[in-house]
Amino acid sequence: MAKAKLDYVVPAHLKREFVFQTAGILPPNGLLFGFNTVQKVGAQAKALGGKQVLLVTDEVMVQLGYAELVQELLEKEGMKVEVYGKVDPEPHIETAADALYALARKAQSDLIVGLGGGSSMDMAKLTAITVPNEIPPLDLMSKKKEAVKPALKKILIPTTSGTGSEVSKMFVASAGKDKYFLGSPYAFPEVAIIDPGLTLSMPPRVTASTGIDALSHAVESLMHKWANPWFDSIGLGGIELVAKYLRRATFNGQDLEARYYLAMGAALSMISMSGTGGLYAHSISYVLAMYQPTAHGIGCGVGLPYTMAFNVPVNEDKLALIARAMGEKVESLSTREAAKKAARAVYELTADVKLPVSLKEMGFRHEDVPKMAEICITKYPREFNPRPMSKEECIILFEAMYEGDLSRVK
Repeated sequence: MAKAKLDYVVPAHLKREFVFQTAGILPPNGLLFGFNTVQKVGAQAKALGGKQVLLVTDEVMVQLGYAELVQELLEKEGMKVEVYGKVDPEPHIETAADALYALARKAQSDLIVGLGGGSSMDMAKLTAITVPNEIPPLDLMSKKKEAVKPALKKILIPTTSGTGSEVSKMFVASAGKDKYFLGSPYAFPEVAIIDPGLTLSMPPRVTASTGIDALSHAVESLMHKWANPWFDSIGLGGIELVAKYLRRATFNGQDLEARYYLAMGAALSMISMSGTGGLYAHSISYVLAMYQPTAHGIGCGVGLPYTMAFNVPVNEDKLALIARAMGEKVESLSTREAAKKAARAVYELTADVKLPVSLKEMGFRHEDVPKMAEICITKYPREFNPRPMSKEECIILFEAMYEGDLSRVK
């Protein structure tokens, strides 16, 4: 495939590049943000002392030429580059993770570069941690063994605006029908490069689903029991940007301004969540994926407004703030009514970008609802949700979600 050409014209007001050194304050240690910042990957890798680089990516990045672009930029700085371009959207330990573990050891990789969506970046993190610790991926993810040595150095380059993996210590991988989640300070990259130009090739549905995923990060961060003013302020900024620009980016993928601010909003949203954690929208996404292939952002998107509605009785102040950040006119409303508007605004945004807002339209079977709710509450409970959820309440929520009716949430 031909190397990608980043030949778009950047408007003057979007040409400013941001470089953050955030060690000890915010993840990651260093962050480059702006159009064409990917061109600096070689210099960044050289500064980290990289000589044997493993580039972790997927087939789409290979086909679009982005993988070749990054490979060439690294090789220009004198590095030898091995490319693994087979990461799946829902990567499995038995395939991608094990293959990367073997490849990195054979190549004696000293720097890992993750290029793509959350899956590629998560696999890059997992590889960087397992290799120096000599721990097979499943043993690490299942917590049979713990990493005690620092990870290989890594650079993460997102090509979607949503997962936020480039600024997160969390990573995910599947084994069989089970999903494993792990967080480690070793997972933070030395450098994250967020180049909005790399998101221009995202098709509308991917733009929408990853954008809603980003929204779920910030919204759940604000609702979390660990929420605090530091991360709330970051999360509200993320919500405002996603709410304002997701529709534009979805329906006009070449809108540079929308891509720029959506990429920024996605990063802010995950930075916000890095100080708190996920809640029931994420649990719902994991459950849905057990029943049929469901993109993570779509699963979070269908669940988020219902979980927000469930939390209204105990979290109305935060939800009212979310409504304002979403652009809702709530000045004349009570706090309770403003909180309800937040859930409705998320529901409408999800529908507007042509994502499902009910399990019925996704093709799930009504008879599976009780079991799905049971799995959600037992396998993926959320002790830090502001309102405890019983099995009966979870079934009611799933029933409402099946029908697409927010008013049925109790």
